[in-house]
Amino acid sequence: MAYEIKREGKEIFGDFKPELIPDECGGDIDDYEEALHVLMKFVGSMSSALEQVSGRGANAIVYQAGKRMGHEAGKMVEKTDNLEKAMQELSEILGAEFYFDMWKPAGQEGYTIEKGDETVVKLIFRDCVVRQTLRRTGLPQKGPLCYLLYGYTVGAVEEVMDIRGKLDIDHVGPNACLKTLTIKWSGK
Repeated sequence: MAYEIKREGKEIFGDFKPELIPDECGGDIDDYEEALHVLMKFVGSMSSALEQVSGRGANAIVYQAGKRMGHEAGKMVEKTDNLEKAMQELSEILGAEFYFDMWKPAGQEGYTIEKGDETVVKLIFRDCVVRQTLRRTGLPQKGPLCYLLYGYTVGAVEEVMDIRGKLDIDHVGPNACLKTLTIKWSGK
């Protein structure tokens, strides 16, 4: 996003960088919470309208948008070929909006499972702004906003590990969602 900021009498042009926003922008926490709730309703309405107009194509559109956002977020993490390390580091960055942990069933030794040229890890998403938005607006899960999160997660992992990935839904619920992340080591 292009921006123009005057700092110390100088005009600055370029890409938007959140770190350039002053820490103190005025207002109090109640103002921000009310604005967040309005934004959640707006995003929910937009998602619903997009789905009505585009049908199932809405999921693909927002998945690609999320993937682009994820690639940008992934640039903040050091490159690695260790999936568990990548997920731990990404959870620290992405966790502010989409809190997740790696998950394994009882009795499974590690978090990752190797299947030929693929590695699989289960992710449990707990405090998710997307799920909260859907609940607030009365929209069902597994729609376009969920695909935004899927794309975001996959894009971040692809950026950090320089691989191809996909995220599948195992379970959605009011308190947590379980997903399976699969990365493919060949055919980048």
